[in-house]
Amino acid sequence: MNQNKLEKQYTNKDFYKNGIFQKDVAKQAVKEVILSHGELYTDKIDSEIWISDFGLGDFEHVGLASVTWFNDPLYDYFAMTMYLLPNQMIPEHIHRAIMEAPKKPAKYESWKVIRGWIYNFSEVGDPTPDPPLIPASFGSVKSKNFAIIKAGDTSALKKVETWHFMMAGPQGAIVDEYGVHHDRRGWFSSNPKAHPTK
Repeated sequence: MNQNKLEKQYTNKDFYKNGIFQKDVAKQAVKEVILSHGELYTDKIDSEIWISDFGLGDFEHVGLASVTWFNDPLYDYFAMTMYLLPNQMIPEHIHRAIMEAPKKPAKYESWKVIRGWIYNFSEVGDPTPDPPLIPASFGSVKSKNFAIIKAGDTSALKKVETWHFMMAGPQGAIVDEYGVHHDRRGWFSSNPKAHPTK
């Protein structure tokens, strides 16, 4: 497979059969994105990759595949790699403080783009002109400010407890995330139909 040349353009016709999300097909699509960027697809990735369409039924445009390398509540750190298909967005979301035991502060996180590039959206800042089209399956978003983050560059959440999301460029993207311990109880999407992450 040639680097940055995807052999197949997957669509929702591939990802859904009789309305059922075909995770095996999604996994193959993600594998092809990884290999197309010249990255290794290891046994650990194959066995531990998490794939979700967040219950929105539109993995072609809204979804995420990821591998969590560390998620340690004792030492309060988290590291994962996210794999995005071409032009795929992660649902807009916010990390809130958890007030029920065990209590947790709102998650803070930062990112490094490994391959490809992303639009990194935030509600903090003035609206940026000429945004990409947000998938109709997700609906409107609160995050109107964005920057393009290219391979090798880093970015971080501008302020805790603010809405944010990212969207891949046309060749997909591989992004490392670093943050404090991730507790899904604090994850909320601006689209109430979107299921939380693990």
